[in-house]
Amino acid sequence: MNSFLLAVQFITRIPINKELDYSDQALAKSMVYYPLIGTLLGGILYLIDYLASLYFGQWVTNSLLILAMVLLTGGIHLDGLMDSCDGLFSGREKEKMLEIMRDSRVGAFGVIGLVTIFLLKFGLLAEVPSNHKLAILLFFPTISRWSIVYAAFRYPYARKLGMGKVYADNLKLSDLLVVSMWTLLLAVFLFRLKGILIIVFTWLFIRIISKLVIKKIDGLTGDNYGAINELVEVFSLLVMAFLLRLNF
Repeated sequence: MNSFLLAVQFITRIPINKELDYSDQALAKSMVYYPLIGTLLGGILYLIDYLASLYFGQWVTNSLLILAMVLLTGGIHLDGLMDSCDGLFSGREKEKMLEIMRDSRVGAFGVIGLVTIFLLKFGLLAEVPSNHKLAILLFFPTISRWSIVYAAFRYPYARKLGMGKVYADNLKLSDLLVVSMWTLLLAVFLFRLKGILIIVFTWLFIRIISKLVIKKIDGLTGDNYGAINELVEVFSLLVMAFLLRLNF
């Protein structure tokens, strides 16, 4: 229960009024619950979508869904996206990129990245088949949080110190297998064969994005984990919107 509450506290803004163990092992173990929490967030999104659609059109409903994700997560992954954009697109050397990502101020590339992500999410939510809306809203926050766990386990950490290093150094293969099993079972349950394809395409996307970042800074950072989460949300929505229109 401690690890689950740590995960809720870190990747959402749901208040936890309980004394918790913040050891490195406990923090790393909390990542096992990231995809599950993503699924729960998806359930909240569907409830919002259902209620909003009773009174509003698609544009307002989708806007409320995006706003809800920001409020529920506190924008923690969006912050990582903006910091990553500012650093990685700065054209500087590795150490300067890492320094820029640590800067709490937001630059032009960060703003561009944020606006682009919002526009893509809004457009893709409008494109997904309405008869699959529940499945899509449940799954895209799930697989995006699985991507954080995969990236933290699979790729080196770029800094000598940092919160993300705690996760990267203490995650175990068994942890990755647990989150992967949950994500795979949910995908098959919701989409059958297409669910496997969604995971495969998303996995390839994560590998490409991670390799591009590693080429610049020799690893990933906590900000990059947040950026990967946001990019995977968009990419998985794109893949689902495409595959669910195919008849097979």
